[in-house]
Amino acid sequence: MSAGEKSSVGAGRIVQLLFGIAVAAGFLLPIVWLVAGSLRPGSEIFTSLDPLSLGSFIPPRPTLANFGSALGGAFRTGLINSIIVAACTVVVGLLVCAAAAFALSAMQWRGREVVFVVIVFSFLVPEEVVAVPLSAIFARAGLQNTYIGLIMPFVGNGIVIFLLRQFFLAIPRSLIEAAQVDGAGWLRIFLEIFLPLSRPALIAAGLILFNGQWQAYLWPLLVTTREDMLVAPITLGLMAGQYSSDFGQIFAASTILSLIPAVILLGFQRFFADSVAMSGVKE
Repeated sequence: MSAGEKSSVGAGRIVQLLFGIAVAAGFLLPIVWLVAGSLRPGSEIFTSLDPLSLGSFIPPRPTLANFGSALGGAFRTGLINSIIVAACTVVVGLLVCAAAAFALSAMQWRGREVVFVVIVFSFLVPEEVVAVPLSAIFARAGLQNTYIGLIMPFVGNGIVIFLLRQFFLAIPRSLIEAAQVDGAGWLRIFLEIFLPLSRPALIAAGLILFNGQWQAYLWPLLVTTREDMLVAPITLGLMAGQYSSDFGQIFAASTILSLIPAVILLGFQRFFADSVAMSGVKE
């Protein structure tokens, strides 16, 4: 390679690097401003932007008072409810979705592919289409203002079933046949072979279930009316008053609401990447 070609390649890499930095900054700056706003008095959040400077993103006198105020009100109850609901959704949802994915991958039965196609097409149905009529059914069943009412619609996640099914298809059929020769039934095969081999996929599925429930707004808004049953996104919305709002508290609550799933995702991102890579592999 000539000197001119090397120079051209080097310049191209520099351009790519600068473009990547610009894109990353575009995504990170709003987050940095959110965290910075949570560490300054509410009255200074928007005034710090005029003029825009480094001080707009680095508070000169950071304070944790906003976090104390946010966690001292209704948002604390909503945060506890969100943690309970999300954790239960992950546990129950993994059992339901893993069992469904196992039936759609390991077991042979008539209509299996039709059911799978229906599940895939369910991805295309917007939540808003079914949320209102479904909430009316839940109201008649007495499931408003209950944890069951908040959890139930999220345990059967089509994307999770699809992900787990694709992962299960990569498990060698010979393992199933060997287990059946030893007298193992379907339940034992599911519990002792498929689940232990599918830890990355199960963790990724749990992340999807958690995130879906954690950021849910419309459904909790429809099925909860009591203040003690509201989840964190709803209580965050209620912080914005009609005539005045404490943006310091709002920014602090938003930071907490964003930080929890971010930490969980960063902690388990390796398993998520492994599950996506292996879900497309079939024996």
